Amino acid sequence: MEAEKKDLTLPFDLDRKTKILVADDDRFYLQIYEDLIKELGYECLCVKNGFEAIEKVRNYHPDLIITDVMMPGMDGFELAARLKQDPLTMYIPILMVTTLSDRESKVTGLAQGADEFLIKPIDKTEFRIRIKNMLKIKRYEDFLVEHSKMLEGEVIDKSLQLKDALEKIKNGYTETVYRLTIAAEYRDKETGKHIKRISLYSQLVARYLKLDEPIVEAIFFASPMHDVGKIGIPDYILLKPGALTREETEIMKTHTTIGAGILQGSDSDILKTAEIIALSHHEAWDGTGYPKGLRGQAIPLVGRIVNLADVYDAIRSKRPYKEPLDHSTACNIITKKLKERFDPLLLDVFNNCEKEFKRLFDENQD
Repeated sequence: MEAEKKDLTLPFDLDRKTKILVADDDRFYLQIYEDLIKELGYECLCVKNGFEAIEKVRNYHPDLIITDVMMPGMDGFELAARLKQDPLTMYIPILMVTTLSDRESKVTGLAQGADEFLIKPIDKTEFRIRIKNMLKIKRYEDFLVEHSKMLEGEVIDKSLQLKDALEKIKNGYTETVYRLTIAAEYRDKETGKHIKRISLYSQLVARYLKLDEPIVEAIFFASPMHDVGKIGIPDYILLKPGALTREETEIMKTHTTIGAGILQGSDSDILKTAEIIALSHHEAWDGTGYPKGLRGQAIPLVGRIVNLADVYDAIRSKRPYKEPLDHSTACNIITKKLKERFDPLLLDVFNNCEKEFKRLFDENQD
């Protein structure tokens, strides 16, 4: 009889502290929100734009998201839409705070996935009440979802086990790719942090271009493999501290075709994307790149994106033949001295996102 007793533990953790993520480009309002939220006894994470919110939300696991509408790059409407498209974040309630008071803006926000609206300047009492009410509804919805899972018993348990197994396979796959990439990069005296930064820059640009999330994910996982072909370049060239001869330069250029050859023939969308990136990330908008000398739109978009990311990181990083340069110098080189080499659309994206490039570099140092 004892073995037949059901587990009557609650399907959620009562001791877990409530987390709220806030996105607003106005530091004054961020401080107000943070103070009010902490007064209520909740944990708060503040970010300055939609891109940073998307980047942080999966690891932070907030119970509520508060977002401004008018933000540079990715506005609140776009942020809400992306969150509601992702199965991992689609059930997190969203409170939009905005200076826009017209009916059309509210309808747009609700259509994109906002649950509540507040108009700036906010009333502190109303702000507290809205948060408490939204969290109360969220806890009740969480309870219903978890209780439903408990009633489904072994069927849902097996489904979760299968999902967990598939997730482990995916993680193992990406970890293998990551480690193989590091193996190639170590020969070039570069680091895992360089690989991570290339992923983050590329993901940032792809999201700014509003590419579909599966494409963004493929670019994120594929971009670190851009230089995997260097594994086929002799050490005396790869590790040479000074300038390469003309013959050595031509050999070095073959890392693009070597990399594409290593990655070709896969059924994986990530490896297909990686093959394209490996082959095209040194092509230039003005046709002066390699290996094919492609020009303009003939260069695959993923190659153009990683090219920009790689050049920025190369300028900022120390190499055997150069010292690292600061963010301002890197921006000047990309937007002025080398501007003919880059897609004008991507230069506009870079100009709008350059502070995010700096943040990602600063947060991911060796």
